[in-house]
Amino acid sequence: MLNTFYWTEDRDDAFCLKMAERLGARPGDVVAFGHTHKPWIREVGGVQFLNTGSVGRPKDGDPRAGYARLAVDDAGISVAFTRVDYDLPAAMHAIRRSKLPDEFATYLETGGATPK
Repeated sequence: MLNTFYWTEDRDDAFCLKMAERLGARPGDVVAFGHTHKPWIREVGGVQFLNTGSVGRPKDGDPRAGYARLAVDDAGISVAFTRVDYDLPAAMHAIRRSKLPDEFATYLETGGATPK
């Protein structure tokens, strides 16, 4: 299935259920995805929807790398969102020395938040 929608945490329950149906997900399943660079988890109709966050281009105002750890066992499903510091000045310097636009470096520094 090709999902061409930007799946943000504010999508309504009907959208989540439609995606679950297309995937064949059932209550108790986890649907993990990314692309929005914002970590979140939500349960709709017994299905857990997990956006894993972003290691290299966060959009939630936190410049650290982020990822989700999913545990599934007899007790159920648990998710932990983890943030990791890295050498942000070195990454910004490398971006500015590359052919990438300089604003990518600023974007990293702010974690995707608009500078004030």
